[in-house]
Amino acid sequence: MERVVLGLILEFVGLHLLAQGQAVARAARAFLAVAVRAEGEVIALRVSREGVAQRPRPAHVYLPVLRFRTAEGRVVEARSPVGGNPAPAAKGDRVGVLYDPADPSDVRIDTVTGHGTTAGRWLTGLGAGLLVVAFGVVVSAAW
Repeated sequence: MERVVLGLILEFVGLHLLAQGQAVARAARAFLAVAVRAEGEVIALRVSREGVAQRPRPAHVYLPVLRFRTAEGRVVEARSPVGGNPAPAAKGDRVGVLYDPADPSDVRIDTVTGHGTTAGRWLTGLGAGLLVVAFGVVVSAAW
């Protein structure tokens, strides 16, 4: 009985991660479909404490604050919603920037990990892996 419960919990978590991964990947693709490229600079790193809890302290995600000039010549400073640990770039680094021309504050660093597509793939893969494990646990409990 414990294995069935464990399998159901793993299935629930796996489905949740799979759905989150697909949502993140879909949002990243939608952003990339409209994004415009510019050159910019990392002017700061903001620390998000929304990372996964770890012992002895919580993990932090470093979100870059970017300054760039739009195609229309407007200077924009905006924080990317995509970050990492370690930070995706250091303060003062010159970076390629992608921004939404309809909302220039919607900005990302122009790298594979900066787009958000990598996070979507990782979450999707982890969710799918947990579903496979959950299936194996439930099947083994039936024997």
